[in-house]
Amino acid sequence: MDQKEFFYCYSPVLYNFLKFEKNIAFICTGRHLDTNKQFWQFWRSDDLSQAVKEYQEKKKVKNN
Repeated sequence: MDQKEFFYCYSPVLYNFLKFEKNIAFICTGRHLDTNKQFWQFWRSDDLSQAVKEYQEKKKVKNN
């Protein structure tokens, strides 16, 4: 497996958006070895890419 197949999400807000609003399942969760921050691992897909773009657009509008 290639790491490019995965998307690592370190944002609880983005994770909640992906899981609960877009119903995109994550593979597993873990903690970064150096920072101890929790992450969620997702398979990269067109649906995931579109959802992340939508999240970023909503975040951009909210911050303006």
